[in-house]
Amino acid sequence: MIHPSLTLVLLCLVPFAVHSADLGITKGEKLSSAREKLLSQGWMPRETFGISTDGERWSQFGDAGELYRAGIFEVEVCSGTGLNFCSFNYVRKGRCLSLHTQGEFKAGSYEPTVIRTEKRCPSADTIKPAEKLSRTVRDRNESTGV
Repeated sequence: MIHPSLTLVLLCLVPFAVHSADLGITKGEKLSSAREKLLSQGWMPRETFGISTDGERWSQFGDAGELYRAGIFEVEVCSGTGLNFCSFNYVRKGRCLSLHTQGEFKAGSYEPTVIRTEKRCPSADTIKPAEKLSRTVRDRNESTGV
């Protein structure tokens, strides 16, 4: 199985999607600016619940964790290495949008920039908290006595 970070890196190599211009978002634009534009157009952040093999949520590690703790709950995953590609999910009127960035995040200091958008929904098993997540957390807590 391919690791989610590698998948994200491969996806980000695809050229900037044509419909980004329709959204008023440009390649190289800061995440905060692109996010503000999407929210003003009615796109709603869509939190995802992808789980790594050790049972932890993708959005809790590295820059994804930093972004999540900063209130950007739509972050799905960040590669954590190299150019640090990240993926964010939005929904509007039953349609999905994925925003992809590169670069590190440090609240108040620097932020990633947009490399592309695409009309893509997150995989079905990451859209809502999966039973697998609660079972994994419960099992871990039982084994550690929490």
